[in-house]
Amino acid sequence: MRNVLLLILIVGTIIMTGCSYEYAKEDGYRMAVINEGFPIPKNAYELKPEDCTNVIAKSAKYKLKDIGDEEGTPPQDYLDEIERWGWTELEDKRVGHVHYFEKEGKVMSLIIQQNVFDVFEMSDELEL
Repeated sequence: MRNVLLLILIVGTIIMTGCSYEYAKEDGYRMAVINEGFPIPKNAYELKPEDCTNVIAKSAKYKLKDIGDEEGTPPQDYLDEIERWGWTELEDKRVGHVHYFEKEGKVMSLIIQQNVFDVFEMSDELEL
């Protein structure tokens, strides 16, 4: 009986370790909850989003280990994936670790921090 319990404990630990929220290109991407056309890493864990303002129509906040470094630099693979989904980065509008992307008249903002990132769908009132 003791051996069975030990085996269950070991298997459970292995399963739980495989469910970590860590950035890995190989895990793939899924649609953001606020915009079905904007990708986020598949294993990102959704947190309570920031409040919307007159320039932010929708917001989502995610936790994901290794999504950004101390300066808020996102993985290049993630930026490449955003472009593959049809978004164009507005590089001249970038401010520090705040990235803006445009697609079909919609503007999304991506703010990367160490282990956390925010995605904002900007309102139509925003003038870039």
